[in-house]
Amino acid sequence: MKTLKRFFGLVLLASLIAGCEVFQDLTPKFVTVRMDGPVGQTVSVVYSKQFIAAVDELNVTRVEIFGADTVLHTLPFDTIIDVRLERRLFLQAEVMAVDTLNVDVSIDADGRTLFDRAGDLFPDLPWRFLYQFNHAFTDAIEVEL
Repeated sequence: MKTLKRFFGLVLLASLIAGCEVFQDLTPKFVTVRMDGPVGQTVSVVYSKQFIAAVDELNVTRVEIFGADTVLHTLPFDTIIDVRLERRLFLQAEVMAVDTLNVDVSIDADGRTLFDRAGDLFPDLPWRFLYQFNHAFTDAIEVEL
């Protein structure tokens, strides 16, 4: 009888642990990038998974990029990036025109929201986003190409 109670207790405990997502693998597989704004406007976006990033003593994140792709997107756009191998992603968006664009950007990793904000893209002032699994960075990002 005691053995049966222990068995059911262990089954209950295992069910609770599994229900708490202790065994869930949070390693990212795909990152989805969505940018919405004035329809038909063009935005230049730099994508990179080949970089080194670190926070310095002044609390500024410094990024050195070794390889990147630049894509001209017409707003709105929605793209999916495979990050299974690298587990990281750097984005830099710039406006091509002289006008400021108001955009809404959302970035998800396997359905988990990483970034969801609206704001302005200014000429000659790129917007940057940096993601690396299990690493924290600051919002102040300086880039070396």
